[in-house]
Amino acid sequence: MIIAEVGKNHHGSEDYADEYLKKSFEAGVDAILYHIREKEFYQKSGNEGKRLPDSFYNYAIKFSKKKKKKFGITIADVDKIDFLEEIGVDFYKVLSQDIKNKNLIKKIVKTKKRVYISTGLSNFSEISKVLDFVKPDLKNIALIHTTLRPDVEYANLNAITKLVRRFHLPVAYGNHCKNPLVLFTAISYQPSDIFFYVKGSRFKNHQDDLHAINLKNLPWYVKNLNELKYSLGSGKKLKLTAPP
Repeated sequence: MIIAEVGKNHHGSEDYADEYLKKSFEAGVDAILYHIREKEFYQKSGNEGKRLPDSFYNYAIKFSKKKKKKFGITIADVDKIDFLEEIGVDFYKVLSQDIKNKNLIKKIVKTKKRVYISTGLSNFSEISKVLDFVKPDLKNIALIHTTLRPDVEYANLNAITKLVRRFHLPVAYGNHCKNPLVLFTAISYQPSDIFFYVKGSRFKNHQDDLHAINLKNLPWYVKNLNELKYSLGSGKKLKLTAPP
């Protein structure tokens, strides 16, 4: 899937969050992802207004199903999972910082939904530990290779192949690189899914400003991501006649 990640770039505005929803689907993405952080996050000064109401998620899921798209939540608040299950969330993402949060991961895994675990802050040893913890539910688990540094030399796309070989699980790519063309390089590693942040134009700054794709450019990226994956082909060399 091509997944547009809104995160908290909606600035707590329902109307802005709705713009992301509609424009992302119009651009052709397969799924959209919003963040619900831990309670303590919203209690910090300056973060109080960044929370979307439950009514928005209820509406957004219904809209997504109508459009035959998937709706996901990056969840850090364990107490919200029951509500999200009631309204029919399709998949979940675990933040890199929560890879050791066993209480959270245990409850997410019990939903039997697809769970993407971000590995942006983890080495192979830490990834092995969390996967051992979630056995025997590995059939619902996918990893996300990402790095939280913006410079292109840190993208480390070769890690996708190594993660697949080591853990025999689907491995997605999550972009945090300030050069979004890395997304097209990532295609050659055949990730299970591609995650990237999106941003609108209502505010000068967004939390994920540096590596987010502007909504006005999103159709171009989605079109090329869908087309260029076919350039990989089957790998077989066939005897062909030369074009006229």
